[in-house]
Order: sequence, then C-alpha cells, then structure tokens
Amino acid sequence: MILALETATTACSAALCTAEGSVVAGRLELGGPAHSRLLLPFVRDVLEEAGAGWDDVDIVAVGLGPGAFTGLRIGIATARALAQADGRAGLAGVPTLTALALALADAPEAAGRRLVPLIDGRRREVFAAVFERDGGVIRQVEDVSVVRADDLCAWLAARGDVVTGGDGAALYADLLPASAQPAAGIVAPTAAMVGRAAAAGAPGLVHGPDAVLPVYGRAPDARPRVAGSAASSEATPAPGGAA
Repeated sequence: MILALETATTACSAALCTAEGSVVAGRLELGGPAHSRLLLPFVRDVLEEAGAGWDDVDIVAVGLGPGAFTGLRIGIATARALAQADGRAGLAGVPTLTALALALADAPEAAGRRLVPLIDGRRREVFAAVFERDGGVIRQVEDVSVVRADDLCAWLAARGDVVTGGDGAALYADLLPASAQPAAGIVAPTAAMVGRAAAAGAPGLVHGPDAVLPVYGRAPDARPRVAGSAASSEATPAPGGAA
C-alpha cells in the first residue's frame, strides 16, 4: 500500500492508498497551516481506520512542491523519516502540480481543455504549469512558472481553453479569464492526489532519498543575516526619523 503525504500548501493531508491509487483512508485539514501538529496524527489515523500496520506500507509518497517552504520541509522530512525508520518501505516523491493536474484531468470541466493547476505562492503570486492529456496519461507541456496575480488573467488567456484548480485558483478566482474553467471541488492539493500520482507513475515521479527533495520554485523569503548587517541596521534611522 501507499502512504501519501501532502503539505505544500496551508492544507495538510495524509492518505492510505492501494497500489492502484484508490484511497482506503484519508485525512484532510484545509484550515492550516498546522502541519507539524497534524501530520503524524493523520498518519496514525489513516492506518487505524484501514486496520493496517507498518508492514502493510510498501511506499511512502510525498508531494514535492512547489509551495510553502516550511510545509514542504515538514512533509518531506516526515516522509523520509518514516521510510528510513521502517527500513523496508520505499520512498517516492511527486511534484505537487503534477498531482493536481492528474486530478484535474478527471474533472468533467476538463473535456477539450488543457490542465493548469495553480498553487498559491504568497507575495500575490502563483506557481503554475501546463499539462495535456495524451490518451490515458498526462504530459507536461510547460515548465513551472511563477505568475504574478496581476498578470494571471492574461497568462491564462494566452493558453486558450484550460481547466484550473488548486488553492491558487481558489484564491484568485475573480482574476480568472472566461477561457479558464475552475474544476469543482479541487481547491487544494491533497495526499489522495499524491498517492494516485505515485501509483500511476505520473511525470516527475522520483524514488529514493537522494531524489525526494523539495521543489521550492524560487528563493526563500528569509535569508541568512550577513556579518555586520545587525550593526548597520541599528545605525540606520527608521522611516520618519525614529531611532
């Protein structure tokens, strides 16, 4: 079975899936972030609900992002630790946008449209990628882009008729062009999507601790303090002349 985790956004989820990707048990909390508090209890809950033990877990799969730095680190570190502690289960990672795209492909609104998952990137930006269905599989036709909210309408309109979903699509629903159809119910990436993508061998699937690494999408907001920066900042007056 596949134990799947997804923490790339404020949503936190865990799911236990069959080798074919069907969900046996799942937990999802959209009102985060609370990954450090909820993720391991969710893992315990899905195993208990399914009546399964660690011996039943063959693969631990995790969403790789892009997304929030802290959430990604928590999810990936947890997946790596669980697989390593078990010593038998494999470790797999799936790009979060790919997992979302696979879910979009099954939406009724997707007929005849490209698949464009959107993840909130903060700073009034979204992470986006473009996928197409090719028979029974999806393929990525545009790499990950960071799109400003102010540019989102034009960016999507330039890609023709698309179906979109994810927390970025929900957050900026009022900025979507008429050519972009939101998929009902796909408001965030979930562990169930990650488990299905891992089972399907979706594009970007990787295996092993050397490959299961976060895909941040851009440089972090927080940066190390350079030597001497504290002193210089103390010597610089604040706006308005405050000391």
